[in-house]
Amino acid sequence: MATSVVLVVAILTATSTVEASGDVSSGARSTRVRRQTGELRQEIPAQFNQIYQGSVFNGTEDIYRYSYMQNESSPRAIRVEVKSQGASEDYPLLFVVRQQRGILSWQVPLMIRGIYGYDKVSRTLCPMDHLQTGVKDERETVYLEVSAASPAALNYRVNATILTDFSLSTGQSRNFLVSPSQPQYYAYKMPPDLDMVVVKVSSPSNLCAVFSLQPIKCPVYDLDRNIEFVGIYQTFMKKAAITVQKSYFPNGEFYVVVVVKATDSDCTGEMETIQPANPSDEAFEMRRVKEVTVVVGPSITDSQYVTAVFVGILVFVLFYVVTFMVLFIQWIRQRNAELEGLAPRPEEQGYAGIAATNAEAPINAQRTEPNYGATGWDRVKMPSVLDSAFTDGLSLNHITILGKKLSKNTSPSTEKEANISTNKPTTDPYSMGEQPIETKPGIPPTDQPNGPPMPTNPPPPRPAQSKSYPKPPMVHTLSDSSMEDDIDMLDDADEDKDIYRTKTFLYVADLARKDHRHLSQKYNLYSWNLLTISVFYALPVIQLVITYQKMLNTTGNEDICYYNFFCAQPAGDLTAFNNVYSNIGYIMLGVLILILVYRRDYTHQKKVDAGDRYAIDYGIPKHFGLFYAIGIALVMEGVMSGCYHVCPNYSNFQFDTSFMYIIGGLGMLKLYQTRHPDINANAYAAYASLAIVIFVAVIGVVFGTPYFWAIFTVVYVLAILALTAQVYYMGRWRLDMGIFHRMYLLIRTDCLQCSKPMYWDRFVLLLVGNIINWSLALFGAVGQPDDFASFMLAIFIINFLLYFVFYIVMKLRSGERILWVTVGLIIITLICWTLALSFFFKGVTTWEKTPAQSRLDNKACVLMGFYDDHDIWHFMSAISMFCSFLVLLMLDDDLDYTPRDKIPVF
Repeated sequence: MATSVVLVVAILTATSTVEASGDVSSGARSTRVRRQTGELRQEIPAQFNQIYQGSVFNGTEDIYRYSYMQNESSPRAIRVEVKSQGASEDYPLLFVVRQQRGILSWQVPLMIRGIYGYDKVSRTLCPMDHLQTGVKDERETVYLEVSAASPAALNYRVNATILTDFSLSTGQSRNFLVSPSQPQYYAYKMPPDLDMVVVKVSSPSNLCAVFSLQPIKCPVYDLDRNIEFVGIYQTFMKKAAITVQKSYFPNGEFYVVVVVKATDSDCTGEMETIQPANPSDEAFEMRRVKEVTVVVGPSITDSQYVTAVFVGILVFVLFYVVTFMVLFIQWIRQRNAELEGLAPRPEEQGYAGIAATNAEAPINAQRTEPNYGATGWDRVKMPSVLDSAFTDGLSLNHITILGKKLSKNTSPSTEKEANISTNKPTTDPYSMGEQPIETKPGIPPTDQPNGPPMPTNPPPPRPAQSKSYPKPPMVHTLSDSSMEDDIDMLDDADEDKDIYRTKTFLYVADLARKDHRHLSQKYNLYSWNLLTISVFYALPVIQLVITYQKMLNTTGNEDICYYNFFCAQPAGDLTAFNNVYSNIGYIMLGVLILILVYRRDYTHQKKVDAGDRYAIDYGIPKHFGLFYAIGIALVMEGVMSGCYHVCPNYSNFQFDTSFMYIIGGLGMLKLYQTRHPDINANAYAAYASLAIVIFVAVIGVVFGTPYFWAIFTVVYVLAILALTAQVYYMGRWRLDMGIFHRMYLLIRTDCLQCSKPMYWDRFVLLLVGNIINWSLALFGAVGQPDDFASFMLAIFIINFLLYFVFYIVMKLRSGERILWVTVGLIIITLICWTLALSFFFKGVTTWEKTPAQSRLDNKACVLMGFYDDHDIWHFMSAISMFCSFLVLLMLDDDLDYTPRDKIPVF
C-alpha cells in the first residue's frame, strides 16, 4: 500500500508542467516521458534531435537508447545536453552514458571546484568512428541512464544530437560557444603533405579558458578538473597557439578541446571573491559563456625551415669573410712596406694630423728615453717632486683633502733614488733606462724602419746627465706571480701618488707609471676569471633548462615556459628552436672579437720584442686583458641567452641578463682604463661588484616590495656619491673618520674660494652623471617598475653611453682626431642599435605577467616565416655590440705616434 502511494505521488509530480526551452536544441521536438504505475526502470527508444522530459526519484531510473550508423570516412560525434532546475548538491541528478568502449558520467548540478553549480550541462561523447578503423556501416547503440537518490521526484530535460561537422579542416575556421559546464572539442587529422601545423584559438572575450590538444582515444578530458591530465594545454584569454608536429600524435590525429574556467584567477593571477551560484540563476551561467574561433593552419615547410637556419648563420659568416679580407689587405700593404724597407707613414694609414704632432715633439734617435713630463725623467733633475705639484696648480689644501697632509719640503723620491742602481744596463723594452737603438748597416739611426722618418733638424741637446738613467728598483719577470700584491705595485710612496694623480692637468704619462708587463698580467686576470666563472655558471644552467624542457614535454603544461607561441618553431625536444638558435650571433661575433684582439695583441708584442719605441712609449698603453674578457662575455651571453630561451620564465630570467651586466661593466672599465691604466679596478673587485649587482637584481624581482625600493634607493644614492669621489680624486680618496673634515675643506676651497672646480672636466662629467643617476633613483623609488632586472640593465647602459659620449667630446675638445674608419663604425653602430631597440621594445612575451596575459603579446613570425621580433633583436643587438667593441678597440688609433706626455687624461 505504501509503495502504491509513492508511485502515485511520483506520477502526479511527473505530470506537472515543464516548459521546453529552445536553448537546448533549436527546432527539436519535445516529448514527455510518462512512467507507468509500479515501473521503477524503463527503457525508452530515443531519437536524435528530440527533447525528452521526465522525472526520477530514489529507486527509479530512465534509460534512453540511441542508435546510429558509424562512418569511418566521415567521423561523427554525439552531443548530449541535459538540464534540471530542481536538483541540488545534496540530491543531484546522475547521468551515465554507456558506449561500446567506454562510460561517461556526470551530475546535475555540475559542481566546478566544489563551489559553482551549473544546472545545464552539455557533453560530447567520445566518437567510436576514430577507434574502430576498418569498420564501416556498423550500427552503434548508445545508452543514456538518468537516476537520482532524491525522495522527491526531480524533473529533467535531455536532448542528443549528431555533430556532422565534428572534423576540422586545414585553413578553415570553426566558431562555437563554450562554458565551464559546456566544453567543446573537435577532431583533426593532418593531411599527408603536412608534417607540422599550428592550431590557433581566438576570442573577443577576456574570460579565462583552457585550450588542449589530446590524442584520439577515450575518454576525452574536457572539464576544468581533468583537462590537464593528458596532451598539451595552455590557459588563454583572447588568443593562444600550439605548433604540432605529426610525430607528436599517432598518424597526426588529435582532438582540439576548449573549456572555460570557473574563475579568471588562473589567467589574471588575482584572487576573486567566491560567491556560490544559485542553480536557477541563468544569468550566472551566461556570464561564463565564451565565443571561440579555432583554425588549424600549415606551418613552414622543411625547405623553408632549413633555408631560414642557413641564412641565419650565413649572415655572421659574412662578417668573418669581410674581416679576413680587410686583414689580408692590411697584411699585403705591410708586407710591401717591409720589402721596400720603410714602414708606412702614419698619414698613409689614415692618421690625420699625426705629422704635426710629431713635429712638435721631435724624438732623439740616439736613445729610447720616454718623456713622461712631470712624472718621468724630469724627476732626476728636480730637487723635489712637490715643486712640480705646486707649479701645476695643486694646493696644499687639496692634498690635505685626500686624507694625507704633506710638507712642501718633503721629497718622497729622494730616498728611492738613492737606492736605484745607475750602472746596471737593462734589456727591458718597457724600462726607463737607456737603451740604444740597434742600427743597420748603411742606414742612419734617424731612418730606422721602426716608426715614421725622424726630423732632419735634431732637437737642442739636453743638459749633461749621467750615462745611465734611473730604473725602478723592483724588476719582475714574466714568471713572477700574478697576484694583486705583486702586480699592483708602484715604486713611489702614497704621497707621491697624491701629487701625480691630483694635478690640475693630467696626462697619460702620469697614470702609466707602473710596469707594463705586470699591468698586463693584472688585466689578463679579467679574462681568466671570467672563463672560470662562465664554466661554473653555465653547467648547472644547462642542466636546469633541459630539465624544464623535459618537464614541459612530459606534463604538456605549456604555461611553464613563456614562448611566443605564434612563432615557435620546434626542433627535436625544443619547443622554440628559433629563439634559441637566433643567439648564434653573439657566439660567432664574440669569437671574432677574440680573434681580432689576439691579432692586435700579437702584432703589438712583436713590435715590443723588436724594440719599436712607438709601440713601447707612444700612444695609449696597450692592455688587452679587458678586451679578451669582453669577447668571452659576448660568447657567454649567446650561450646563456640560448639557455634562457629553452624555457623562458620567471625562475630563470637572470640567465639572460647576467652577462649583459658583465658586458656593460667591462665596457665602462675598459673605457676608463684607456687613459687610467694604473688606477683601474682589479678583476676580483670588479666581478665581486657585478655579483652584488646580479644578486640585487634577483632580490628586486622576487621581493620587489616598497621596503626593498626604499633600501635600494638609499644604497644606490650612496654608491653614486662614493663613486663620484673615487673618480674625482683619481682613487686618492678614503672613507674614514676624517671624511667630514675633508668635506668641509673641499666646500671651502672649491665652492667658496674658487670661481671654478679644480678638475673642471671631471666635474662636468660627474655633475651630468649624478643628475641622470639621481633621476633614475627617483624614477625607481616612485614608479617601482615591475621588471627590475631591465631597470638595473638600463642603469648600466645609460651610464656607459654617458661616459662614451663624454669620452668622444673630450677627445675632440683636446684636439685629437677620430679616424674615418672609426667614424664609419660609430655611424653603423648607432643605426644598428636604433633598429635593435625598436624590435626589443615591441615585446612578444613578458614573464612579469601570467602565461595567459603574456600570450596577448604574442605575434606572428616577421622574417622568413621563422624568426619573430625578438629573434631580430638577437641578431641586431649582436651586430651592435660587435660594432661597439670595434669602436672601443680602434677609438684611439690616431694616438699611436703621439707621446704619452701629450695625451690628456679625462
